[in-house]
Amino acid sequence: MAVRPPAVTCRDCDRTWNSASLADGLRLLGSCPRCGGELSFRDDVEPPEQSTPAEGGAEVAPHLVLGIPRR
Repeated sequence: MAVRPPAVTCRDCDRTWNSASLADGLRLLGSCPRCGGELSFRDDVEPPEQSTPAEGGAEVAPHLVLGIPRR
């Protein structure tokens, strides 16, 4: 079985990430969260499709959706 290279690799600390969602988040972040180094993205990794809220949908506060935090 062929092993696929990781979706993102830090050029400084060699940390790797494999999912497209993490690659999208790291694109937004712009640097390695571990060491602050430069990130290298695999060419075929595409960001996940963004979902948009329905027109006229009710705005709901996050705490009403997620519930009371655990202590």
